[in-house]
Order: sequence, then structure tokens, then C-alpha cells
Amino acid sequence: MVMGFKILLVEDDFDLNETIKEYLEDFYEVKSVFDGEEATEEAYEKNYDVIILDVKLPKMDGFSVAREIRRFKNTPIIFLTSLDSEKDVEAGFLSGGDDYIRKPFLLKELKYRIDAIIKRIYGGKVVKLNGFEFDLDNLELKKNNEVVHLKPKVADLLKFFIQNKGRVVSKEEIFSYLYDLEEPNEQSLRTFINTLRNILGKKTIETVKGIGYKFVG
Repeated sequence: MVMGFKILLVEDDFDLNETIKEYLEDFYEVKSVFDGEEATEEAYEKNYDVIILDVKLPKMDGFSVAREIRRFKNTPIIFLTSLDSEKDVEAGFLSGGDDYIRKPFLLKELKYRIDAIIKRIYGGKVVKLNGFEFDLDNLELKKNNEVVHLKPKVADLLKFFIQNKGRVVSKEEIFSYLYDLEEPNEQSLRTFINTLRNILGKKTIETVKGIGYKFVG
């Protein structure tokens, strides 16, 4: 598994799910689920860079999942489906999809489309910040080609802020992104934010009282 961009894969065909997951794990961090309800819960509780979403799913179809996700997040969605009529394609985009791939497809094509979305939405692998460069894939911060050491969770937090630049994010959203099985720690979060402010500039992260933070870069 390659750490960096996080992909949520939603496909109910077990063999196809495993095939896609094994291929993509050479390039991204991949979490796979098998039904629409689980996909919605996963997208709500955690932050992903791209969601790959089958349409014909148990419990909730992909179009319904996309509409539900769009109520709380703007994560890019790529539909995978055997439905290929003009009406189906239209329904996919109207429900909040960013791309639509018809089955069968080449795994390389899927990767190319993921990379195109990452470049368009997140500005590619390296983001420039106030004289710094941050590699979103390797979570590495540099200035004048010199690496600026960041603790792992500080680097994760910076990536999260970049992906949500200009949007007020709650502490709960940050906690769900930074912590998995660990207990969230508000004091640690304040320390992480102060670390980033000291490096990037005091005004790069605004505190929104009673809600959370806003990264302005």
C-alpha cells in the first residue's frame, strides 16, 4: 500500500473489487466497501481524495449514494457501471459524479482518470504554499529544495487543510481524518496547528470560534 492519496472503492462484485484494489494499491491508499449504505457511512466519517462508485449496489444504488454524499462533501466521484445509455450517463453527472467509466474497462484507464481528477482538483502532486512546496503524495514539505521536517500527523493535517482550502472545517472532521483507532486529542490538535502556523505563517490558518478552522494558504 502506498501512502498519500486516499481512494474509497465501492464495488459489490467481490472479485472485481479485489482486482481493482490490488492494482490501485501500488499507487494510492485504498479502502474498499461492498454496498451503498457502507459507502455513505465511510464517506461521512472519513475523508477521501476520490471515490470510485459502482451504480448497481446492494442497499442503496450508486446514484443515491452520490446524492447523499453531495449533501456533506464535495469529494470527486468516478462512476463505474455497465449502464451506458445517454439517460444513465446524464443521471450519473446530475447526481454529483465527476466522471463515468463504462464496464468493462482497463485498469490503466481508471488510474489515468483518477490522476486527471487529482491534478484538476488538488493541483497535482506538488502544491506551492508561501514559498514552500508540499508533496501531497509523499507528504513532504520543502523550502528551497530543503526538507522541512513534519511529524506524521502534522503532515496529514496540512494535506487535509490543502484539500479543504477556503472552507471552514469542524474539529470533528479533522479528528475523523487524523485519528482512526486512537482517541482524538484536542490539545494535540492545537499543537499541530500552531506548528503549521509557525512554519507557514500565522495567518495561513484562521480559527473560527465555536466551529473549527479555515485554511487560507
